[in-house]
Amino acid sequence: MKVVAKDVLASCMELLLDAVFLVDAAGMIVYVSPACKSILGYAPEEMIGRQMIDFLAEADRDRTVAESAVVMSGLPRIGFENRYVHKDGHGVDIMWSARWSDEHRLRIGVARDVSARKQAEATQRATYAISQAAHDAVDVGALSRGIHDTLASLFTVDAMIVAVRDGEPGAWRAAYRYGADPRVPDLDWVHAQAMAAEAVASRQAQWHPARTLLPVPLSDAAACDEDRRGDARDAAPGLVWSVLPMLTAQKAVGALMICSPARAIETEAARRLLFFVCEQAALAIERKQLMEELHTAARFDELTGLPNRRSFREFTTAALRRADQEQSRIAVLFVDIDGFKHVNDSFGHMVGDALLGELAGRMRRYFDGSGFVARLAGDEFVAVIQDKDAIAGIDAIVARLRDAMAQSLLLQDMDFRVRVSMGAAIYPDDAASLGELMQLADKRMYIDKSAAGHKAS
Repeated sequence: MKVVAKDVLASCMELLLDAVFLVDAAGMIVYVSPACKSILGYAPEEMIGRQMIDFLAEADRDRTVAESAVVMSGLPRIGFENRYVHKDGHGVDIMWSARWSDEHRLRIGVARDVSARKQAEATQRATYAISQAAHDAVDVGALSRGIHDTLASLFTVDAMIVAVRDGEPGAWRAAYRYGADPRVPDLDWVHAQAMAAEAVASRQAQWHPARTLLPVPLSDAAACDEDRRGDARDAAPGLVWSVLPMLTAQKAVGALMICSPARAIETEAARRLLFFVCEQAALAIERKQLMEELHTAARFDELTGLPNRRSFREFTTAALRRADQEQSRIAVLFVDIDGFKHVNDSFGHMVGDALLGELAGRMRRYFDGSGFVARLAGDEFVAVIQDKDAIAGIDAIVARLRDAMAQSLLLQDMDFRVRVSMGAAIYPDDAASLGELMQLADKRMYIDKSAAGHKAS
């Protein structure tokens, strides 16, 4: 009867989903049930006779040895968790129930695979972390770093690119780039843009074996061709580039490209997470782009790209405060285009707008690095000068700027030459406040215009 019971028990062992291990005092496996094959990938005969620690993830070895000592002291343990390495190389999370048999001098352990539970918990944490990063990130770079850190906590990320569309449909920029494995060099940027554009156009995720892609530094923007593809043997085997479009209801904002082991992203849970990441990132990027557009519209002139009246007042107020603290001076120079109304009336507003754009560019280049230039309204511009040498020679500054603005310019096959009227005022020599400074510069500008025989344009 005992023999029959023993045979029945042996048959039952084959039905267990958990694996049963018998390990001697020296840490050698003397028995393991068939379930180890489905959990760790090894047949029992491949593990029996080997040290248990050989199958442990290196990071968990010290604490597992300490736990084994507790069990061998006679204290049964339930719920200890550690990580083993599957035969194919990936990690497996195990939860143990274990006790020591003093009679047989064996440690008896029952191993349960809790990888799915741990993965679900990690994915839940990652989902929260991604949502938080999307909410908190100050820019696309910070958001991308948050995404990278979160994904890397779940699986290996050998390389990553966040490509964002800027302005025109064909304009891309690499908002984030990362590469760790020397066998997986960054993509050639031209090729990366093509992959991103293809994913965005199809509105579908794509997966490409890493060995088929260009092993060329991402910073190299040279055109990709067959001669630069390199030997496929140079690429790490089993790696895949996941290319996922980042879409909102309104537009495609970019693409997320991740190079990782194929087995890491082939699970449904991993791909669901990647799609969630792209959805959250797209919404965050769109929101930040909208905020940047609103900021630009509030502080910059749409036609010329120069700071507007609001920005001018903010800048000049701060400049006056610094001048008081440093006992220095600043100059404000008003500039108005003579006869601009005639240009609009005679040639149309398109030519007038082009003229304003060209002259704004000349002022920006003239004061590059030495002054702040803004458009106040219509054909009125202003420059704020803080350089003490320039202020000392303000008359020469005005004369040279007048010559620069009077240079011929070609608009719609027509040659234009314009004169500008200018008036300067210096703080604190001429005025004690910003209001007085602006009024005086404006008054002197109109005196200059009258002297030249022009009416207000």
